[in-house]
Amino acid sequence: MHDFGKIVYLEMQKSGSTFVNKFLKECCLLKEIKHQKHGVIRDDYDREKFYFITIRHPYDLYSSLYRYGLDGRGGIYQRLDKLGKTACYKSFNSFIEFVIDPKNAPYLGEGYSEKIANQVGVMSFRFMKLSLQFPLKQMATTLASGESLLDLKDKFITSLEIKNENLNGELVRLSTELFPDLFNQEKVARFFDGNERVNASTTPNYDRFRDEMERFLAQIEKKEALLLSRYSTFYTPDIDP
Repeated sequence: MHDFGKIVYLEMQKSGSTFVNKFLKECCLLKEIKHQKHGVIRDDYDREKFYFITIRHPYDLYSSLYRYGLDGRGGIYQRLDKLGKTACYKSFNSFIEFVIDPKNAPYLGEGYSEKIANQVGVMSFRFMKLSLQFPLKQMATTLASGESLLDLKDKFITSLEIKNENLNGELVRLSTELFPDLFNQEKVARFFDGNERVNASTTPNYDRFRDEMERFLAQIEKKEALLLSRYSTFYTPDIDP
């Protein structure tokens, strides 16, 4: 969470947050008054502020999370390593099976529980956790009432969701159309002239694991229905015969 006073950026893991952070620090005219990496909003919520978040297609997130773990990086890998659960990384197949199994939710940390995992996948959970005020409290109350966690989308505090797949264009819109007075326009122009996006494709980037992903599409679409609803269509990979 990066609080610049009038605008607040909520950084979802593996969604281009490093690029966005660099953009804000170089181009925003406001000073950052608070920073908490992947921090959630609690009693510091201010309805007068503009909250925005970056998201990424869940197929791509699963692939990226797996590859990150193969490099020995990331909070989930480090947690699984301490718990002696890294055998799930032996293949992309075994990794997906492990992550989507609700019984393994507590191993993934961040407050993710089996009860939550019975309704939403870990990627949608991360998305919800950043988009709600007092997120875990609201999730617990919803579960206790027997209602669906998906209904919490009506309580999101975010005013803008920027897709990683169109990161440059949406940041330009944010800084030149929505809040032009909060950004140095010359620096904005120079920033996008000199900073190329990595993985800027308009489709999820998981070609390396497309055969394995195909096996789990139905399960992932069910588990990640909330995050997928932010995309106009479910993306179906073009699998070679």
